[in-house]
Amino acid sequence: MTTTVGSAAAETAAPPRRPAYREPGYLRYIGGQAVSTLGDQVWYVALSWSAVRLASPGLAGVILAVSSVPRLILLLFGGAIVDRYGPRRLMIGSDLVRAAVSLAAAAIALARPGIALLVVVALVFGIADAVFLPAAGALAPRLLRPDQLTGGAALNTLVARIALTIGAPLGGLLVALGGLSLASAVNAATFIVSVAALSGLRPRETAAAVREPIGRSLRDGLRYLGRHPLLRALLAVSLLANLGFVGPMNVGLAVVADRHGWGAGGIGLMLAGFGLGAAASALLMTRLTVRSGPMMAVCAAVQGAAVFAVVLAPVPAVAAAVTAVAGITSGPLAVLISSLSQRHTDDAYRGRVSSVQTLANLGITPLAVAVMGAAVGWLGIVPAFGASASLELAAAVICLAVPSLRTAARH
Repeated sequence: MTTTVGSAAAETAAPPRRPAYREPGYLRYIGGQAVSTLGDQVWYVALSWSAVRLASPGLAGVILAVSSVPRLILLLFGGAIVDRYGPRRLMIGSDLVRAAVSLAAAAIALARPGIALLVVVALVFGIADAVFLPAAGALAPRLLRPDQLTGGAALNTLVARIALTIGAPLGGLLVALGGLSLASAVNAATFIVSVAALSGLRPRETAAAVREPIGRSLRDGLRYLGRHPLLRALLAVSLLANLGFVGPMNVGLAVVADRHGWGAGGIGLMLAGFGLGAAASALLMTRLTVRSGPMMAVCAAVQGAAVFAVVLAPVPAVAAAVTAVAGITSGPLAVLISSLSQRHTDDAYRGRVSSVQTLANLGITPLAVAVMGAAVGWLGIVPAFGASASLELAAAVICLAVPSLRTAARH
């Protein structure tokens, strides 16, 4: 009798169900990260512009790649560090380090801007990202209830896309007004905003932090991921879908525009179509209720068909419509992969699982772009796009073939 009364009281005291966009703490987190993303875009524009001006376009590409090297090498260890020390404090520490470096860069750039300064800042940012990215992936689920995770992931995707869209032109404007120094100062300010947002958060309490050595913790995390049928399938779907998508939507669009004589305007139109479709689908996913596995399969299959259709489009308007379809499917696919992973990952492993997923997404980008370029040269443009589309179809098959994924629900 006591148990029954207690259960009824607990149910009565339970907070009412509400969407993620009505959670003040999560909105604070999303707002801080959006401002930080805006600053990142400003910095990348300033970095590339300064490198080109001080040296050459080729060296600019090398400097931009420099930041990715420590990030990719250290990312897995960063996830283990997050599970040991907690995501919130590491995100704050990473932001403070980057704010200090940005302010120093702003001061130095006033007196003597140089290639060495750009390389040092790029390296520091890459190292900081190796901790920050898995920490961000581990913190977000601790601010929401399980039934809010999909809406939260959709809101995060939508806000991030808006910040990315605004950040690049804002960076160009700031560079024109004040060069590298002003852009670095603005970037530092965005990190401070992020710190302020993170400092006021009160994430859900979790089990005791992992205290085993970092190397052993990393191996334990990889074993956990490898033995978890659903997380393993989600990682495979993410890898295949990204491999099939990233190449065609980067170097592939340039090849298509060049082949048809559409010029840079054609590339811009196709990218605009994708951006609008992706933003619309992310907004829709904040309210839509679907079964995850079948929806992911449909999105992957339609996205694969859209990828292949780009190369067959007769005019830029049709190609833009096709890339809009690819954008529409990319939103639900990314949101459902993220929310399912967050829902089914134990709190003790969130940092390590997030680091592997981030590595799978970020790490394959240069590889996918390089392979796509080589495939166009070896096979021709139509077979290369067809091969990419087949990878997306393989991802769709996994969504339906793996029982734990086929029957998984997003809530």
